[in-house]
Amino acid sequence: MKKKIFAAAMALCLMAGTSAFAQDKKPAAAPKERPTTEQMAQRMTERMQKELKLTEAQAKEVYNVNFQQIKEMMAMREKMAEARKAEAEKMKSILTTEQFVQWSQMQAKRPGGQHGHGPQMMHKGDRPKAGKECCNKPCPEKGKKGKE
Repeated sequence: MKKKIFAAAMALCLMAGTSAFAQDKKPAAAPKERPTTEQMAQRMTERMQKELKLTEAQAKEVYNVNFQQIKEMMAMREKMAEARKAEAEKMKSILTTEQFVQWSQMQAKRPGGQHGHGPQMMHKGDRPKAGKECCNKPCPEKGKKGKE
């Protein structure tokens, strides 16, 4: 009798557990628009003002510095995109169609390629441990800086 009750309870728990994970997924939200340069500078300044306890005068100056820096970074980003586009056009004129497709795939795989995710973009947990092999190269030991 106890076995039947236990089996029924287990079956009930199993069904409840699986139904909790079988919820409908929400449809993918439309991609968000990028914030403007002003909005990014404002957010950065607000965060700094909160954490560094800036005065209003400091906050205004910090905003101007942040705004200029972000503006320069955006201009550099556009310049890099144009350079990549020009490089692709040159390669297209040199390579065969098959070679160009293969080259394009190579560009997408490399760090800093079209996706812009390189080692600097990894999350803390994704980084390989010091001394472990990754990418067929040994990672630098923690605490060592540069070549000795």
